[in-house]
Amino acid sequence: MGGTVPILLPRSLDDREAEKARPADHRRGGLIGKLLAAQDVDVYKSPALRGRGERFVASFGPDARLLNVGAGATDYGPRVVNLEISAVPGADVVGVAEALPFADASFDGVVLEAVLEHVPDGDRTLREIHRVLTPGGQLYVDVPFIEGYHGSPEDFRRFTVGGLTAELERHGYSVQARGVSAGPASAVAWIMAEFLGLLLSGPRGVGYRYARRLGLFIAWPLRFADRWLDRHPHADRIASGVYAVGVRSPDVP
Repeated sequence: MGGTVPILLPRSLDDREAEKARPADHRRGGLIGKLLAAQDVDVYKSPALRGRGERFVASFGPDARLLNVGAGATDYGPRVVNLEISAVPGADVVGVAEALPFADASFDGVVLEAVLEHVPDGDRTLREIHRVLTPGGQLYVDVPFIEGYHGSPEDFRRFTVGGLTAELERHGYSVQARGVSAGPASAVAWIMAEFLGLLLSGPRGVGYRYARRLGLFIAWPLRFADRWLDRHPHADRIASGVYAVGVRSPDVP
């Protein structure tokens, strides 16, 4: 036990490995924090795109049971169980996405935000979520499309809107909604910051961390163009992130 948080990890994953594997929330923090820590460009979400996770949770009735996998600092209210890979503040249960410590058909809805790119086994994660969802239950997935590498833990995959749709359908979900979750300007800002860090540090990478911080400072304002670009009809072609809502098909085991 970690205080009052149940720790339910597979035996193959000890505490040290679990902490290393916990998804870092690259969408959190202000400009100064990002620059000082040499982290990533914080994507900008216009009012049209903000709160999609909250709206997904709010679409369920008052008696619905929901799970937030890799919750990080998000808090969707008392009826949502927050699962994390270490006993961080706000976690209700410690576990891993590939071996969810819950019975079959335990939840009516599952949130999977900025997590699927970090889990070593994406197929097993989607199968586990399918298992713990009730027939007809819903899954909300938000993943990057065009974003630079962001590790701690490892960073494994990216999806287009069509690719995410196909992935969910392959695992027994019927996709009801899909689209852009973070726009093209955020994608350009992220890539530009990385590019400037590489360019200014030269072929040997001398001073890369400092060059990258300068790149972050230069590129950071570009993301605000998403105030209108993330609603462009072709924004998904170079979107920073995409989302989909899938319904668990009752006839798929």
